[in-house]
Amino acid sequence: MKKTLVALAALATVGAAFAQSSVTLYGRIDWEIVSKSSHAAGVASLNPGLQVNSAGLGGSRWGMMGTEDLGGGMSAIFNLEGGFSVDTGQIGQCGGANVINPNACSAFGGATAPRIFGRQAYAGLKGGFGQVTVGRQYPAYDAAFAGVDAQGYTSNSAMGSVWNGYAVPGQAAPAHADAGAGGPGRVDNQITYYTPAMGGFNAQVSYAPGENKTLVSRASQYWGIGLGYGNGPINVQYAYESLRGVTGVPTSTGYVLGGSYNFGPASLYGAYGQGTASGVSRDRKYSLGVTAPVGPVVLAFGYADNRNTVVGAAASSKTSGFGGTAVYSLSKRTNVYAEFMSNTGRNAGAVASGKASQFGVGMRHSF
Repeated sequence: MKKTLVALAALATVGAAFAQSSVTLYGRIDWEIVSKSSHAAGVASLNPGLQVNSAGLGGSRWGMMGTEDLGGGMSAIFNLEGGFSVDTGQIGQCGGANVINPNACSAFGGATAPRIFGRQAYAGLKGGFGQVTVGRQYPAYDAAFAGVDAQGYTSNSAMGSVWNGYAVPGQAAPAHADAGAGGPGRVDNQITYYTPAMGGFNAQVSYAPGENKTLVSRASQYWGIGLGYGNGPINVQYAYESLRGVTGVPTSTGYVLGGSYNFGPASLYGAYGQGTASGVSRDRKYSLGVTAPVGPVVLAFGYADNRNTVVGAAASSKTSGFGGTAVYSLSKRTNVYAEFMSNTGRNAGAVASGKASQFGVGMRHSF
């Protein structure tokens, strides 16, 4: 009888330990049926017809996150998240260089193997001091955009397509963008500290050393900071980042300042940013937007502008665009949507412009 009681006590202790830990499996599946067209500067229009794409409102993904109570108000945390294309089942992120261009399927400076957890892969500690995490993470610059773009800063939003470049011939790529030239959407080897919330204020500081130094080339390096304030209807975000390239690749920097205000019937958004590729070019950009619920449908509209100037050039390249989304929720986890986007850009000194537009309908399910 005594041995039985001891065994039951041991099992109870183990059960209590497991009760202090949790692991959550989550994900999102987002498909879109879309029609796209583009017109390169001085070239006939291209209309590829209907396409089935992934990530209309946001990237399809699956992941695991967990926490363990360590006592004394401290917890161990982790997050492993991978992207995928729902239309093909392929992994969404590929290999690439450390820090430099980490989302590209390119042999430039690194391996080309697919990333199982290409969106995020980190672990760390959380407590009254804030939070420290290490691994592949979103930098402060990227994290700021979600709160300053009315359309959620997707590739289909006005801000996302114009600030990041839409790869249309005749439209100049930004000197610095979240996932475009110079700016990574996520950063490898990143060490990040988050302050605890203090009266609505919060801050993030990140540093990431490159692991690509050679006998003839320096290693790349990333660092960034983010400052935010959210209280009631007010949201303000500021972020700055610096990405030092390997030898021969210019250092790029960028900052964004923006926010939103909820008036009740609608919320207004605005943002301004600058980016530079040292010794090469500079861009200045802004965006405006509004969201408003109309019955069961949430409408969002945005406009964005970007002007890029090459060092020594007398004229600037310009791209501007607008877009909109309408989202109808079928449940807390499933919604259907329609979106459109159109932008026009012209390289400095060019006579003709490059144009791109699209319209799509889709569904997003979260689990």
